[in-house]
Amino acid sequence: MNYSDLKAALENHPGKKNPSFAQKVTATKLPIYGLYAKDIAALAKEYKDIDLDSFILDESYEANLIYFSIALKRLKRLHKQIDFILGKAKHIDSWAITDTTYQSIEKRPFEEALPYIKKLLSSKNPFAVRYGYLMFFFYKRENPERLFPLFKDHENYYVKMVEAWILAELCIYSFDETYEYLSTAALDSWIKKKAIAKARESFRVSEDNKAKLLALRDSLN
Repeated sequence: MNYSDLKAALENHPGKKNPSFAQKVTATKLPIYGLYAKDIAALAKEYKDIDLDSFILDESYEANLIYFSIALKRLKRLHKQIDFILGKAKHIDSWAITDTTYQSIEKRPFEEALPYIKKLLSSKNPFAVRYGYLMFFFYKRENPERLFPLFKDHENYYVKMVEAWILAELCIYSFDETYEYLSTAALDSWIKKKAIAKARESFRVSEDNKAKLLALRDSLN
């Protein structure tokens, strides 16, 4: 199988719905067919043995997503996956590609993964940076203090949003430590306020803790 086979499958897929709506949701600037996520995942599975070298990237959002999905699963090892992401990040223009594929990144003990996370976070490409922050989810259930020093201000909306998302999740698993961090860290108040808003929407954060977060939000500049 090669890219021309996949392209034909995309063009003739019966599941194409509303490309303009899908473009708004994914925020991609690439051409888009409007397939549902489940249909894209099914194609990635069907074409898992495709010749990746045959791909013509940036012809469509769906093809790029399938490319990253297959490649990361095929590479398997963390160091190869991170090198791949850094080398191909220019072909990511949507949060949906990072968020759909990051769970295929090999999960290693935190100390082993940390140098690779830092490589992603130091990238000039915001979607490579987003991959780095998404890896925090692998380590969210214990010792959040090891994650806090890695949060940094960033100008890109999709990086700031993933930082807020992670901090909101950390409020669920380690509220006291995360509350202290949000209270004292020299981090963009926009990120803090968005994290607080997301945490307060969660049914897994107690009402008492939501009240503390609300008071904290009101105290931020």
